Amino acid sequence: MVVSQKQIAEKLDVSITTVSRCLHGHPDIHPKTRKRVVELASKMGYHPGNLRRNKDLGQKKLVTLGVLVRWSEDARQDASVAAYHMLGGISAAAAKENVVLATHFMPMESYQQISDLQSQFPALQAGILSGLILIYDWPHEIVRDLANVQPCVTLVNSHLDIGVDCIGNDHSEGVGMIVKHLHSLGHRQFGFLSTARGESWLFPRFAGYMRALKRFGIPRNPSAELNILEPYLDKNGLADAVMEHLRQGVTAWVCADDGLAYDLYSRLTARGLRVPEDISISGFSGLTPPREGCPRVTSAHPPFEQIGAAGVRQLLNRIKHPDEPTSHVQYACEFIEGETTGPAARQDKVCLTAKTLN
Repeated sequence: MVVSQKQIAEKLDVSITTVSRCLHGHPDIHPKTRKRVVELASKMGYHPGNLRRNKDLGQKKLVTLGVLVRWSEDARQDASVAAYHMLGGISAAAAKENVVLATHFMPMESYQQISDLQSQFPALQAGILSGLILIYDWPHEIVRDLANVQPCVTLVNSHLDIGVDCIGNDHSEGVGMIVKHLHSLGHRQFGFLSTARGESWLFPRFAGYMRALKRFGIPRNPSAELNILEPYLDKNGLADAVMEHLRQGVTAWVCADDGLAYDLYSRLTARGLRVPEDISISGFSGLTPPREGCPRVTSAHPPFEQIGAAGVRQLLNRIKHPDEPTSHVQYACEFIEGETTGPAARQDKVCLTAKTLN
């Protein structure tokens, strides 16, 4: 049932004008009154920006959507690039759909404040948003609290168990394409490594890796699955572990993201290894090399701009049809063959190289 401003006004014994001004951030409204109105509107399921036709112009009314980006100063390069392209897709779709955007970057260390009305960014605090697009892996309880207030859509990271729509990419199939490519080059011993702790996309990528190994009849090597669970190694420790596994014949490494793949390339080549002659490295995200002279890693590239644009469309649909089943849309990744994967070296040559560099 659609909740009107009139119903909110009657419950609080205030005028409809007062309710409207509270929900639109009018400066003359007392903060306590605004808080009462916004809290009741949230509890009643009021969505101020539901799409409806303007009777005079026959056009869609402007809708304001919020975009929340969970951020940190030391964000991975692939995270920064992905956010840039998703925001580009969001912006393009918003222009087509007559949507106004209010974008806010929320520091990781203070993300829990988003549940506190007094600490929320102005557009959310004023109650003028019709819905929220969440970029990156927000904590489960935060997504739940936000979704209880207004419609939400998450990009890339899913929270389907609490009824929030997600637009993302097929992590599993993307990794599967990489394993298929490496297998076609003659690699038969594989490893998987990550530096992402608790990211919701890590386990679908790892699951895709295990599924692909089974598909091609490649034996799984649990000791070569690094940083999936504790204990966690730092990047230098990962390079040490990769060198040790090379001595045991592991010649193909699937990195959970491109940032790690580029870092591993730098550390291994600095130790005298040749990539891809001695060892093959792949990533995930499709990033361009971080510096001149660095080869592009073989990777799976999600269509981030399409994901962002689809997030806007899905959120507008959710606002218009709040009772529809939860949706999870996955876009296929593009396989990018870079310069860091090549034919598997002969076992005796691999062992000789590893011993020489020991």
